[in-house]
Amino acid sequence: MASMPWNKHSIAYRLTFVVILFSSLIACFATALQLYLDYRRDIEGIDAFFDIIPETSTRPLEESVWILDELQVNLQLEGLIKREDIVYAAVRMDGQVAWASGTPTPADSVTRVYPLRHLVRERVEEIGQLEVTASYAGIHQRLAQRFAVLLTSNAVKTFLVSGFIFFCFQKYLTRHLTNLARCAENIDLKDRRFAPMRLDRSASSPPDELDRLVSSLNFLCMSGHKALADLETQGERLRLFLDATEEVVLGVDTKGRCTFINRAGREQFAAVGINGIIGRDILALCAAGGIEAAYAQGLGGLVRATVAEGKAMHADEMPLDLPDGSSLLVSLRAYPVFEDEQCTGAVVFFADISRQQQLEQEKLLFTKVIRQAPALILVTDSEGVIEYVNASFEQVMECEGAELRGKRAFDCLPGLDLAEQATQVLACIARDEPWAGRFTRLTPQGRTITLTASVFPILDGAGRRTHVVAMGRDRTREQQLVEQLHHAQKMEAVGKLAASIAHEFGNPLLGISFALRDVQQRVRQDDEAAALLQLAREECDRMRKLIRDLRQFNRPSTGRKTVFDLNRLLEDILTLHRNFLDERQIVLARSYAGQALHVHAVEDQIRQVFINLIINAADAMVEHGGTLNLATAGEGDRVVACVEDSGPGIAPEHLGRIFEPFYTTKAAVEGSGLGLSVSYGIVRAHGGRIKVRSEPGRTVFQVSLPAAEAGSA
Repeated sequence: MASMPWNKHSIAYRLTFVVILFSSLIACFATALQLYLDYRRDIEGIDAFFDIIPETSTRPLEESVWILDELQVNLQLEGLIKREDIVYAAVRMDGQVAWASGTPTPADSVTRVYPLRHLVRERVEEIGQLEVTASYAGIHQRLAQRFAVLLTSNAVKTFLVSGFIFFCFQKYLTRHLTNLARCAENIDLKDRRFAPMRLDRSASSPPDELDRLVSSLNFLCMSGHKALADLETQGERLRLFLDATEEVVLGVDTKGRCTFINRAGREQFAAVGINGIIGRDILALCAAGGIEAAYAQGLGGLVRATVAEGKAMHADEMPLDLPDGSSLLVSLRAYPVFEDEQCTGAVVFFADISRQQQLEQEKLLFTKVIRQAPALILVTDSEGVIEYVNASFEQVMECEGAELRGKRAFDCLPGLDLAEQATQVLACIARDEPWAGRFTRLTPQGRTITLTASVFPILDGAGRRTHVVAMGRDRTREQQLVEQLHHAQKMEAVGKLAASIAHEFGNPLLGISFALRDVQQRVRQDDEAAALLQLAREECDRMRKLIRDLRQFNRPSTGRKTVFDLNRLLEDILTLHRNFLDERQIVLARSYAGQALHVHAVEDQIRQVFINLIINAADAMVEHGGTLNLATAGEGDRVVACVEDSGPGIAPEHLGRIFEPFYTTKAAVEGSGLGLSVSYGIVRAHGGRIKVRSEPGRTVFQVSLPAAEAGSA
């Protein structure tokens, strides 16, 4: 057995030191505990002796003191001080020591005083006092002796046990651990002639920890040999993989010199040749192709930073000129290589991303086109689950794309009427054929939107349907413009017809009215005939007013145009109709522009337009009153005025016809149905527009007129 030198850093030495230290602490603690218990026992013995004195000694002593038997008193006092640690006993009478035994010790002692009483004439009287003193000096001396004995015995036992432990540890463990360490230091995984290690002792059954450690070390060595062989195999496979990849892979050392290159790299640097690449500075190699200094510095700096910092680095979209004069846009990555915790070089990957960059730019362009296209675009998977909608789709359908994704298209499109087209669309898609048609959508505000759409499948190379695309356009505005054109043409035709009718019927009605008045003045009639004549004249006057209104259709400018303030015009109208509005319990609200809004128009005609709108608004609130709000604003080269009432609103079926002549929702005696038609004609004749929006509890008429130009008269 190889002897192990005494080494204070060895496990045996440290174990022995720890055992000695721990045993010493335990011995000290046990000794202190034992001494404390002995001390408490001695103190309790003194206290117990003090407690039994009244029961055993005071009664005989009282008899002896009463008869003044000095011999008995002294004998009894000597008997008290014979008790261990009792050093003094005395009897005091009248404050003086009458009898005493022993030596009093005032320091480190305890004294008890007991009264001595005797029955005198049937009354107990105190005849003296017994004073007993116990000293702690004997206790302390005994404790010191015990401490020395216990400490010595515990120290001897501790050192004997520690020495035995050290011997056993050295014999059964330390020497084997030393041999194991020596064997592990000499292991060479490249040596194929590895011999398993064996302990210099007989094998134990069952195996102990050292046996398992040796087995693990032998298994580790065998595994290492196998792993090394596998690593060589993997290295060969890695070389094959690197040759198979399309990326260029270079190995560089700490100075940037190429240590290996794969097939793709050899092809990229074919002009240099394999012998011109290995061992050459990669920076100089790239610079030979005419690369700019900034790019060369970027490539070399990337490699140097990887080696210096020991961290992976990458650079995207780096221009690179090759020695053959070609240029590439590459994505470059560099990873450090470590040996013995030291960075010994780097592995550099770069791939030509020129084509990829072009495709990405095209993809980004197409994405922007689809996103910003005015057409509505919806993309689903082959099962009809929505994957994408563009901004126009979200705007027209009034929904968020994130809320629609993952849902079936026919189940979640709000307000879209698919009852008739759904079956046709699904049938066409099932046949992988396109479908084209028209949809309508009713918005929450009651507005109808018309959409034309084309739905077609997207097929992969195998002819399998992967997606379905729906593209549509909002035709609502076009339809509205067509309807407005038809309405304008109809109004123009009605205007011409109305002017012709007014011209043909005006003069006869005037003659009839004069004839009726002449009959009233010349012929005496009874009351019934007079009433009939008066009714006939009133009807003639009503027909004349109706004919006057009809003339407005074809006479948009019957007077001289002037420049006037629209805000002042509205205030004049409200002043004249104040009583009319108050009678109907209508509250006025004004929201005028801060500055004057000048309009170049025929003032009396524009006045008639707003009188009609205000009267119609008041009539709408005639039952319960309400609020009439007038608002004006300047919008560029136009002036906008809004007349808003809080009436019941206009039903959707009436909203599209309110500007038609003779169309009215009032009773026949309340209106002719020409007020809004005339107003429409006047506004259009001045180059303006009039619009209406209505919902329950709110109706707004918006009149837009061209603003007056500077210097207009």
